[in-house]
Amino acid sequence: MLYGGSKEAAASVSKDAEVMLKLGSTPDKREQYRLMRDAMEKRFIRVTRGSIVGGIRLGMFTAGFYGLQNLLAEKRGVHDVFNVVGAGSATAAAFVPGSLQWRARNVVLGSVLGAAICFPLGWIHLKLVEKANEGNMAAKSSGEIGEAKSGLGAAIDRLEENLNK
Repeated sequence: MLYGGSKEAAASVSKDAEVMLKLGSTPDKREQYRLMRDAMEKRFIRVTRGSIVGGIRLGMFTAGFYGLQNLLAEKRGVHDVFNVVGAGSATAAAFVPGSLQWRARNVVLGSVLGAAICFPLGWIHLKLVEKANEGNMAAKSSGEIGEAKSGLGAAIDRLEENLNK
């Protein structure tokens, strides 16, 4: 939403210059006030619309990415980096802007960019999840009796232990 709103706000600077030119050519104060009010209302509507559209686009992209990632993990039965790469490639290819002919031409580019960006991110995510789950495995294997901790709780405990040393 911030991206869409800031993009529209930056684009409205040239339109504000047009309003200032009109203000300078109008000696009537009421007409100047009306022009300024109309310009501010239009700018507010443009920025609001840009924020909403930007939020919807990001939400659709994120929902598509995570939906495909979970679908691939479910169908393959494995949670690994290639689920992230496949989901990133498919969503990048699907969200390439332009006409249908332009999209068909750029599907390969979107797939390559999606895979290139998502492979390292997926690998980092996988390693962080494994690191967070180490505490749970150690607690279960040592036979500790007590409350089972989530991966995040175990990671926080390990961090506290390292800071106290």
